[in-house]
This record gives sequence, C-alpha cells and structure tokens, in this order.
Amino acid sequence: MKPIVILVLALLTGTSQATWFEASGQAVVVNGDQQQARQMATQEAIKQALLFAGARVSSVQRLANGLLQDDRLEIRASGEVDRVELLHETYQDDIVTVSIRADIFPQGSQCPASSYQKTITTAWYPIRNKRQATMGQIFDLGKALPQKLRQEFELASRHAQVQSVQNFYQRPNEDRVAQAMGMVRRGGGQLVLIGEITDLSDVEDKGSMLTFWKEPVTNRSFGLEVHLFNGMTGELLMHEQLLTSAPWQFDRHASIDPHSLAFWQSSYGLAIQNQLQELAQRIDEEIACLPAYGRVLQSGFEQLTIDMGSQQGISQGDRLRVFKLKQFQDPRGNNHYQYFLHPVEVQVTRALENSAIVESIGGEPLTNIQPNDFVARR
Repeated sequence: MKPIVILVLALLTGTSQATWFEASGQAVVVNGDQQQARQMATQEAIKQALLFAGARVSSVQRLANGLLQDDRLEIRASGEVDRVELLHETYQDDIVTVSIRADIFPQGSQCPASSYQKTITTAWYPIRNKRQATMGQIFDLGKALPQKLRQEFELASRHAQVQSVQNFYQRPNEDRVAQAMGMVRRGGGQLVLIGEITDLSDVEDKGSMLTFWKEPVTNRSFGLEVHLFNGMTGELLMHEQLLTSAPWQFDRHASIDPHSLAFWQSSYGLAIQNQLQELAQRIDEEIACLPAYGRVLQSGFEQLTIDMGSQQGISQGDRLRVFKLKQFQDPRGNNHYQYFLHPVEVQVTRALENSAIVESIGGEPLTNIQPNDFVARR
C-alpha cells in the first residue's frame, strides 16, 4: 500500500549553515511485515524533507537503509545532505510512524531552463522471457509499469513529466534511435524512454532443517533495462539496468492482475515501486539542466501554437526563441547538429494546459516557420 505521509517541518535559518528539516512518514503494515513498513515510512519521511528543501540525492532508498542499520549514522550525499537522524518510531494498530531530522543545504537551481518541465514519451515494456511471467499470469506487467512510472514522476519530479504512454510494445532489439524519433513524431515530447523487462524469474527458498515447520518462501526477481533518448537529436542520455527481488506472496497458480491494488500492496509490488521511484529520481537529476524545448504545432503569419503549456511551466509573458535543427555527418561519420535561430523572438500570449499561443514581440511577421520547428528558452 502506498505509504500515508504526514510532513512536519522545523526550519532554522542561517546564511551559510544547513537547515534542519523534520519530517514524519507513515506506512501500513502488510501481512505483519513491520520491517518493510518501517523502511517504507523512513523512505517517505526522507523523500518529503528533501523535496521540500530542494535537495537532490542519488538514492533515497540507500539513505533510508543506512539510517535503519545505524540510528546514529551520519550520511553525506551529493554535497547537499549533511546528516540524517532517526528521531523515533511508533506503532499503532497496523500503522508505523517514523520521524527523521535531516540537515540539508538547499541549493538553488543553476539552470535557467530548468523552470520548464521536460516532457517524456514512452510505451509499453515487453517481457524478454515471457515464460517467466507464467507464475501469476502477469503478462500485462509491461502495460502497468509505464503508468506507475508516470505516477512517480507526478509525485516527486521537479524537472520532467511523462506526457504520453503510447499503446504498443516497444521493440528493444531493433534500432532504438529510430524508434525514439518515430515515437516523438507520433506522440510529441522532448525525451523518449524505451524499456524492457529483463527478469521475472523465481526461486523457492525451502529454508534449513532447523526451520522445517515453516512454509517455503518464493522469492521473485524483477529486472528492468531502460534507455533515455533526446527526442530532438536521438542522443542517448542515460542507460540504466534496475534489479531487485522480493517474496512472492501469492499462490503460484493464481492469476494476479498487475494493475490491481493487491499486486502493488504486496512485497513484490512495493519492491518494484521502489525501483521506479529511484528511476524517476535518476532521470530527474540527469535532465535537470537540459534546456526545455517544445515543437511548433501550427504556424501562421502572426502567431504560432506550440506543444508546451501551463503543465510544463509556461506562463503568459514568457519569451522564447524559435529555431530549426539540421543534422549532418563529418567525413568520419560522426553526427553533428546546427541550430538556426529565427531572428524574431516570440512571447506567450495565451497558456493552455499542454499548449500555448505565441506571437512576435515587436509585431514582426513570423515567416519561414514550419510545424515541427522548435521553441526554447535558454
């Protein structure tokens, strides 16, 4: 079950000193597993404190695991988190509450383009070995994952959002760059995420002779390989391989819906959710300083319609530049890009949810601009 979060902040001001943030996270104990609930509540408390402070760390899960192993542990990460302390934990009925205190150096954004959110398009993730999906009949897991990842971006991302999940399975064995460029042409977006489920294998742990009275536990792996591309140039920005495992708490012969609450509340579902949270955070950090750009949807003599709107941070009055992109190869076969800036700067006159109307600032005609040209604030 998704942890319930209660956030309490106490700030000590100072110009050169870190700020203390106190936060509390709650999680429901599922099937008596207090340790897992404690870990989930601790992760949520740390994540909420960091998000509020504007700090970035490589892994909230790693911070939480280190904190639970040693309550006095001092953790340093990315030069932004000086110390994290576990204050107390309480149990009431089936809910555990964990309170932490984090000493954080909030860092202001150094990226002028980061105020706009970058948009990501993706599609369903195929299963490399479909036989491994037989236990539980979770053949539709690849359809559920990108939707769950979209939710993680909505909850925690500052720099990106999953704008489109296209209704087809990606083909990871074919040309990924060509797939990425094709997906952008069909569904828009600045970035393209291509994924493949690489491991759903299971191992039965029968225990030892000393624990013969216990039921055997089935542990199931989860592996996901992802590639993140720049949809404008086809450049590979990130390649990640995620791998985790957790107990499979369902009957081996039962059919489990990977879209269901029961699946995502289970130990296995929560383990996958942790991986998706970390993936969203890694992507967010990777593209934080990448300039945000949009595409021209419709061009006219006096105004343009672009595919960025209030959801991406566009506001009325924002000034943008229009440009074309040309790709060419040098004699060695290396790809290069030329940017051709339009001489006229444009301004947003109307911001809709996922689109906007822009006009030239000085009233000059918007000539030689075509759909699929680009706009950006740099």
